[in-house]
Order: sequence, then C-alpha cells, then structure tokens
Amino acid sequence: MGLQHELSTTSLLKLCSFIFWGWSYVCCAYNSPEKNPEWSSRVITLLHGSVATVAGLWQCGVTTITKHSLTSKITVAHYALMLWSWGYFAFDLVWCLIYWSNSYVILCHHLTALIGVNIYMTKDYTGCTFACTLALMEVTNPLLQTRWLLKNEGYGQTMPFYIIEIIYLLMFVSLRGPFCTYLIFKILKSDILDTDEKIVSVVLYLVSLELIYEILSYVMYKYKSKIDTFRGLANELGVVLNDMP
Repeated sequence: MGLQHELSTTSLLKLCSFIFWGWSYVCCAYNSPEKNPEWSSRVITLLHGSVATVAGLWQCGVTTITKHSLTSKITVAHYALMLWSWGYFAFDLVWCLIYWSNSYVILCHHLTALIGVNIYMTKDYTGCTFACTLALMEVTNPLLQTRWLLKNEGYGQTMPFYIIEIIYLLMFVSLRGPFCTYLIFKILKSDILDTDEKIVSVVLYLVSLELIYEILSYVMYKYKSKIDTFRGLANELGVVLNDMP
C-alpha cells in the first residue's frame, strides 16, 4: 500500500509539472496572439533550458565532481529538478507530435529523456548524476532559442546573431562530440552506474551524433558561399601582390 501511495504521489507530481508547462505555453500564446505556435514553444524552451542549466550545474557541483558525489543520495532539490524537467519533456514531446511530427531525431531525444528521468527517479543515489546529465543536455539550449528568436524578429543578419550562433555551434559540437565520447567511454567502464542508465546514456549519445551531423550540414550549406567568396577575395589579393614589382 505504501509503494502504491508513493507511485500515486509521484504520478500526481508529474502531472502537475506537465500542466504547469502546458499552462505556461497557453499563457505565452494568449499574451502574444500575433506570434505562431513555435514562437511560444521556443520561449518555454528558453525558460526550461536556462533554469535547468543553472540548477543542474549547481546541483552537479561541476568543479568538485567525485565518484562519491555521483552516488550521493537524492535530495529534495534533485527530485524537484527531475519533476520540473519531466513535465517539460512531456509537454515538448506532445507539442512536437502535433507540430513537428516529422522531426524524428527530436522526438527520439525527448522520449529518451523522459525514460531517463523516470529511471533516475526510481533510484536513491542518482541525484548528482542526473543534474550533471541535464546540465550537459541543456547548457546550449538558451543559445539556440535566443538565436531563433533573434532571427524570427528580423535580426538574423546582425552581429549579436552571428556571435550567438557561432558560440552555440562551437559549444554544441565540442560538448556533444569529443566530450560526450569521452564520457560514454567512462560510463560504459563505470561500476557505479546500472545497465539501464548506461543504455539511456548511449541512446542520448547516438542522438547527439545525429544532431551534430545535421548541424554540420547546416553550417556547410549556410557558410559555403561565404567561404567561397572569402577564398575568391584571397586569391585576387594574392594575384595583385604577385603582380606588384
């Protein structure tokens, strides 16, 4: 009976978190009727990404991570962050199913994230591990959403836009690429993580690699003409210099 009550309480808290994010989205859309649904979703994602990054890094203790801290007992703050993020990922999964049903990578990412949060919530000593994972997943999200919002508002050719875009691209590729490869190697060799945690980590890593591929394809498409123009100018400058006496 106690376990059933605990499960019921957890389910109720998850539902409350989901309703909170849904209500926040509705309020955002209601107060900005001239904006499209994606704009409201991006604002909500910016909110979650910003809070999740700060709270995740704080709970993770990123500068003092040890084997002992990674296996420390879940605190109320850890559990609250799990509920906060579970509701968001559930909301965004539903939103993507309605508006972005062809974005299979994002759907897989959110579904895996939901499964991962559920796994962490069933264990007693995964609070710090979850916080570190969430911070790594969300740390670039505020940059991504700010970039999109700037472009949507007509600032896609401004210096702030390009600065944010370049920082985002460099951070995402480096963190989700080489750094995550190193982490996966350590995770698979770890004796403090369970098999289900390792499986979720590998799936998220594979999703990250696909996202990196899409990002690099975007970079090549967007900046190829600029690179070709720069090369042309460099070649012209070289010809002029060679012709000088």
